[in-house]
Amino acid sequence: MFGPMNPDVFTDSWVAAWERELNASPAYREAAADWEGAVALRMSADAALGIPEPRAVWLDLYHGLCRSARSATDADLSTARYLIEAEAAVWKELLAGRLSPIAALLAGKLRLAQGSLMGLLPYATAAQLLVATATIIQQQFPEPAL
Repeated sequence: MFGPMNPDVFTDSWVAAWERELNASPAYREAAADWEGAVALRMSADAALGIPEPRAVWLDLYHGLCRSARSATDADLSTARYLIEAEAAVWKELLAGRLSPIAALLAGKLRLAQGSLMGLLPYATAAQLLVATATIIQQQFPEPAL
């Protein structure tokens, strides 16, 4: 008998699980108490990692709560307060907990494509906890196409 499948990263089922984890985290709620605004995360395509097309998710964050989370539309990407982009391999390392989001941003592995770094700095702890909650989710990168 097979167990339940883990959701593929950056999909609706994965981001819904992330929303639940964020809203269940008292540490995130406290660190993000003053945060207002949507964040979009975009992953570039990487056929070798099973990501044939770019993927993106959108999180509506407000005072320590995630009010909504879903796969991002083009409109979401253009209106998000912050848009953070990276290659699939970088997201894989981040979501496995092997790479810090702050270190990745400073090293240029994560790119703030929209929004102000100075505006994001006061929320550095909240951003780290945002990613840390994503690492809790039982997730998978899809199998590469042969």
